[in-house]
Amino acid sequence: MTRTTARRVRAALAAGALAMVAACSTPLPEPSPEPAPAVPPAAVSTEQVERILADLDAVLAAGDEAEDATALEPRIIGPAQTIREAQYLVGDEGEALTTIPTTAQTVAVEATDAWPRTMFLVTDPPEDLQAPLLLTLVQPTPRDQFRLWSWARLFPGVEMPATTQPQAGSTPVAVDDESLRLSPAATLAAYLDRLSRGTRSEHWETFGEDPLSTGIFQTRDAYRSLVEDKGSLTETHEALDSGPYAIGTADGGAIVVGSFRTVTTITLDDSTLTIGDETAELVGTDTLESNLTLSWVSVVAFHVPPAGSEEPVEVLGGEHVRVAVTGE
Repeated sequence: MTRTTARRVRAALAAGALAMVAACSTPLPEPSPEPAPAVPPAAVSTEQVERILADLDAVLAAGDEAEDATALEPRIIGPAQTIREAQYLVGDEGEALTTIPTTAQTVAVEATDAWPRTMFLVTDPPEDLQAPLLLTLVQPTPRDQFRLWSWARLFPGVEMPATTQPQAGSTPVAVDDESLRLSPAATLAAYLDRLSRGTRSEHWETFGEDPLSTGIFQTRDAYRSLVEDKGSLTETHEALDSGPYAIGTADGGAIVVGSFRTVTTITLDDSTLTIGDETAELVGTDTLESNLTLSWVSVVAFHVPPAGSEEPVEVLGGEHVRVAVTGE
């Protein structure tokens, strides 16, 4: 056997041996990731909710002690911050600060992996025997914390619609969702049309009676009677830039929370108007010769039934706070 032939034999034997080893060896494991869930998980865990509420409680305590709205910014935004700031400014001349419990009876969170994210909480009853509050917390982006956007007092006799357990998460609802009798944006717009036009509104029957609209109507009538034969009154209702926010309910409907500003303007015609108490304190005089403008910020919560339902939109709760007064 020549040297060349011997080398070829050894190479063939080596190749055969490697092939046999490869044939007998166990295949290397390959990664097999868990399949993505068909439904996204709840956006917030129970433990995260507890931490959020603990932080909110600490921020509220610090802001209330200093009566400083800027101290609220780490955990409070939107109408909640505006209303709290107004309560600080009024101080002893107005009502006490709204008690905001940070312990919850029920929690509704979205099942989503996107942003913004919304969470609703019904608080335990406050110690001052007021009604429980419906809190709306929002997280606009992954880099933001959940912050309190609004609170609304639940009206007497209201039963909150059922939502999915927070561990599973509830259906997210977009502002233009058409699976409801009215989309969240259209619901708020219809309510504001009802406030502005009264019984002339095409949406008068869309909603049942509620204490928030009744109170706004009564306040407007009281001011109108005050300026009778002295001038004129106009009033506007406009949705705030942020919101409304919504989460799906077990019946296929949604809880919707929105906010709006009411501006009442009184214009005097060669007359004077005497005002008193807190309004005079805020304006700086008890006698007006030209005009008076009052601004309120309101929060309103609805239960909107699913599309095709003949049930009215139920107003679950609300908040209505005067935030500014000017006059001369």
